[in-house]
Amino acid sequence: MINRLKKLSPQFRKILKVSSNIADALGYRIYLVGGVVRDLLLGKEVFDLDIVVEGEAMGFAQHLADKIGGSFRGHQAFGTATIYFDGHKIDLATARTEKYSHWGALPKVTAASLSADVRRRDFTINAMAISLNKKDYGVLIDSCNGFSDLKAGLIRVLHEASFFEDPTRILRAIRFEQRFSFRIEPCSLVLMEEALKRKALGFVNPHRLHDEIVLILKEPRPYKCIKRINELEGFHFISKQIKLNKDSRNLFLRIERVILRYRKRFKKHRELQIWLIYLAGILIRLSSNRLEEVFHAFGFRKEARLVVRSIKTGLKDIKRLNKGLKPHLVHKALKYYSFESIIF
Repeated sequence: MINRLKKLSPQFRKILKVSSNIADALGYRIYLVGGVVRDLLLGKEVFDLDIVVEGEAMGFAQHLADKIGGSFRGHQAFGTATIYFDGHKIDLATARTEKYSHWGALPKVTAASLSADVRRRDFTINAMAISLNKKDYGVLIDSCNGFSDLKAGLIRVLHEASFFEDPTRILRAIRFEQRFSFRIEPCSLVLMEEALKRKALGFVNPHRLHDEIVLILKEPRPYKCIKRINELEGFHFISKQIKLNKDSRNLFLRIERVILRYRKRFKKHRELQIWLIYLAGILIRLSSNRLEEVFHAFGFRKEARLVVRSIKTGLKDIKRLNKGLKPHLVHKALKYYSFESIIF
């Protein structure tokens, strides 16, 4: 893996070198873990780092932040810390096990070894690690056979209760399946379908589901994920009133085409918050009251609420426009709407 690590950006290579020196000085074992390792093996660009420490991650993170000049934020309850450096994010965590008081709850964590840490993770392809200590720098650690699943294009959970303990893994599995054009391993798919049958997504605080929904809608082609979710479960976990049909499919395909046209023709305009356009596509048929209930339950922020509301209420104004209108009248009609609303 040393050659793959050399392909990281100069900033990341510097961070790993400094991390290695600090770990050896403190007598800690440290590892690059999870999605970073997966993406390195797939030859994809890496934007953030995820480091596990067999030792005390908070103290290690403080040393690292001091050395590289990044801002530091600790999360004592979970033994984790985050460093923000040069526009990137470095997540650090004490190697740990997790216990769930009930399905869908946030876990209670206990310090442990790397081998225990990787077994608590979501999928085998995210359970690989690379040693960062000097004596075995760059060695791949793959106790869960993630590399073989990566080569086979399989999303596989690590144990039978995985989708019940943390049902957000259902949405994550779909996201990775569609992003990489993989498939959910057959036994894992059976376990997922059983969890969906027992309404496992309902075990989770909607605010946590919010985060997974946003990540899905920020994928390069979110419609693929939306379609797959609709095939497996539908969006009843957001609201029982949401029923996506053939018209919905056509809407999402049109959204894809219009966004592509915008990017080609208006390169100097600001980047769209594309995920909000797709969110509106999912929620557009809800009543206004129900829409507000969803906003509140899932903790959508003010900006997202304003855009989706303006799309819903502004459709009548935009539909009144026609090609014969003079430009100043078009501008007058649209000037109060966001680009996302107008694109929709």
